[in-house]
Amino acid sequence: MIIDKKNNKVISGNKTSSVAPPIDKPQEPQEKPLQVESNGPMDVLKAMKEILRSVTLEYGVPNSPKIFRTVQIDDGQYERIISPSGNKEETLGFPAAFVHFINWRYLVQQSRINEGRAELRIRFILNSLNVHEDGHDMGVYYVAERIHQTIQESISKYECLQERCQLEYVDPMESFDHGLQPCWMTYEIWFKQRNIWATRNKIYKKFVCPPFTNHADQDPTIEGVNPDGHNNLDHPRTYDEATDYIPHQNET
Repeated sequence: MIIDKKNNKVISGNKTSSVAPPIDKPQEPQEKPLQVESNGPMDVLKAMKEILRSVTLEYGVPNSPKIFRTVQIDDGQYERIISPSGNKEETLGFPAAFVHFINWRYLVQQSRINEGRAELRIRFILNSLNVHEDGHDMGVYYVAERIHQTIQESISKYECLQERCQLEYVDPMESFDHGLQPCWMTYEIWFKQRNIWATRNKIYKKFVCPPFTNHADQDPTIEGVNPDGHNNLDHPRTYDEATDYIPHQNET
């Protein structure tokens, strides 16, 4: 222990010494900002990819094989495959399905902030070589029907598709380039994208303004309606006092 001779203060050797190592105070846990759940177009694309991966060849048949071996976001794979200068796309398994938006827009009405409309394009590609034989010449139409059936059956599982997910049209195969049969399906999608300002800096407050309402108006049989045991407020007493309404008095 070291003691200062002038003032007899202990300067080291104990926990309160001025040169003692600082004591680390436990840090208060920092409140993490509330993360807004994703919604809108991204959820629609994720849902569609999951649905397309689940499309089976036969409806209601156990262990029926899945139709598509590749399901991806459409970024021009088909155009690179049929490029005049040769296939420039990485190896893909066929049949394949690609999804993307061709028209993504938001509504501008004040009461519909963050609501939007979009057209979702599903481009699926088959690789059957016997497209002119009976029993195989309508394979594209059958797959389009199975896709639509699976989407309609799965809408209840995905909140992002429940606003509207309606088939607009099917553009069937018109060419047989490179042994591939492409087909397009377009869906109208309505979506709602959550606004970050809806929960940012939110503070919950209870407002009581008699005579319109008071604490005694709460149902006492409900648990937790008045946890702080507030008494009725004694002001304002009248409607005129609550609204600051001053009746007009005609001068005589």
